[in-house]
Amino acid sequence: MEVIARVKAQLRRCSEFNYNEKKHTETIVVGELKLDTNSCVIYKGDKPISITSIEYKLLLLLMGNPKKVFTKKQIFESVWNEPFYGDDNTIMVHISKLRDKIEEDSKNPVYLKTIRGLGYKFESKK
Repeated sequence: MEVIARVKAQLRRCSEFNYNEKKHTETIVVGELKLDTNSCVIYKGDKPISITSIEYKLLLLLMGNPKKVFTKKQIFESVWNEPFYGDDNTIMVHISKLRDKIEEDSKNPVYLKTIRGLGYKFESKK
């Protein structure tokens, strides 16, 4: 039991260290989008875009891990810090609102891509 507790403690410290290391990054740039993590503002080109706190957390997760596919469960538990109990439309609605704000054409997204049957990922503009 003690060995298991020590391993869990080391894993926790390692993940906290990696999280804090990422937190020091001041700006995440993907294509023409810039996410300033100090002021919690997203810029499209030089123009600031108004977003909610949930939209900011979503962007921080997705832009911080470009091209990585996240399931709805991973997104929900990471952004809302609550267990994911089922398939509801909360994530889809927030993704849709974000697309309206950051995409040129929200019906044909360049950045926020849906991966059918899996989840979502953030792509850099081609």
